[in-house]
Amino acid sequence: MKVVIALTLIASASAGFLDAQHEHIVSMPMHQYKQDCGAETHLHFNPDGPAFLQNVPGAGVDKFTPFKTVLKDGFLEVDCVKDYMYYRGDKFGDNKHDYKLGPVSGVSIVHYEAHVKKEDQVDMTQKVCFEFCRTVPNMGFFGIVNGRGCYCTPYFTSMESDSTQCDAGCEGDNTLMCGGKSKSSVFAMHMCASTKADLSTRSGTAGGLKGSMDAKVTAAKKTSGDMQSMGAKLQKSFGAVGDSGASGLMQDAKVFAGTLVHKAEDAGAVADKLGALVKSANGLSGFTDPATVTKAERIMEDIDETVASGEAVTDELDALTNLATPSGTAAGAAKQYQDVMYFVDKEFVGMPSTCAGDKVGEPISGLSQDGCASACDANIHSCTGFQYFKDGSNQLCFLFSKFTTGTYYTGCGKGQNGAQCFAKLSKFEGTTLKPNPSGKCAQCFTKLTKADRCFA
Repeated sequence: MKVVIALTLIASASAGFLDAQHEHIVSMPMHQYKQDCGAETHLHFNPDGPAFLQNVPGAGVDKFTPFKTVLKDGFLEVDCVKDYMYYRGDKFGDNKHDYKLGPVSGVSIVHYEAHVKKEDQVDMTQKVCFEFCRTVPNMGFFGIVNGRGCYCTPYFTSMESDSTQCDAGCEGDNTLMCGGKSKSSVFAMHMCASTKADLSTRSGTAGGLKGSMDAKVTAAKKTSGDMQSMGAKLQKSFGAVGDSGASGLMQDAKVFAGTLVHKAEDAGAVADKLGALVKSANGLSGFTDPATVTKAERIMEDIDETVASGEAVTDELDALTNLATPSGTAAGAAKQYQDVMYFVDKEFVGMPSTCAGDKVGEPISGLSQDGCASACDANIHSCTGFQYFKDGSNQLCFLFSKFTTGTYYTGCGKGQNGAQCFAKLSKFEGTTLKPNPSGKCAQCFTKLTKADRCFA
């Protein structure tokens, strides 16, 4: 006869009785011995030795009220056996005529179906059985037979059996195994100790992430709003003077502003959900009440899922925000760039200008000329220049790998820095960007328009 595993032994050396080939399913962490879960024991027990029994006479026999008090807060799979307790330890159920434990230990197994009203019964899973058995006093284990037969037991021991396995899918979740035709999937339960603390930890994690997300959402929405308003205003101005290149850049800015704000809204929705879960967690009390513990477990599951979603959407928001407002501005970086007119016609250097071409990255908001130059430098192998716009306190810039079209405004006067196109000195020193009708100048503008007016 196989040795019986007692709950007291599970508490002191839980991992030592686990076969490494079994899948270990834990609904809540076993904090004391978490690092040992799934490891093979160094202890060796004599299978022919005396059984270890819990000294709990009356377990399953004395009157009790299921679902009254939560006594266990976790479970893990320990064996697949034809359980003597299921066949010979049922004092009140279908097998009561085969009951053999009266003179031995005076205990009985407890069946889910016998104590849960029929209208309240649900399709069986490992968790459903656990949530019933954890409320039955003096039960250290629960077993499930043939996909649905859930019972609680103070201990288990094996009988002689055939070679069949625990290969019956749980009726409520066929991805998990719930025993076999004659064998039980047996699970050990451990005592309540940490539900309240675990919930507090989860709540703290959720609250911390929410705070971080709220700050990032606020910043992203401001960046988006600045980009959107400036894009709309300058698109109208440049559209009015026929500058299709600059007008197209403003449309790009508006589109990217929309992408950014939508991602911020997604993140904000997850942050709001985290806040609601934290509020629900903080509102729980009385953790000996099974209804409270069950609520806590559902909240923790929701928190884990929502935190994962929050981290994912925050990463996505961070990526977009970093495109919109790159960090790492180097003072004086713009000195390595020149007004594109320096490479076209030096007489018009300092006149407002716009350019369009092959873009690098996304529109950038809120950076000075040094910031835009630093962003271009960060794309050292692709960026050759940038377009800078300024309107009051708002700023926009666009990075280019190649210039195609441009406009310079002689009607604005030199020194008006509301729009300026810059080219990297190291890329174009000693060359020209002046349009070449022959098409032999690869880096030159294909079209450059002189506008004897101002865009504003």
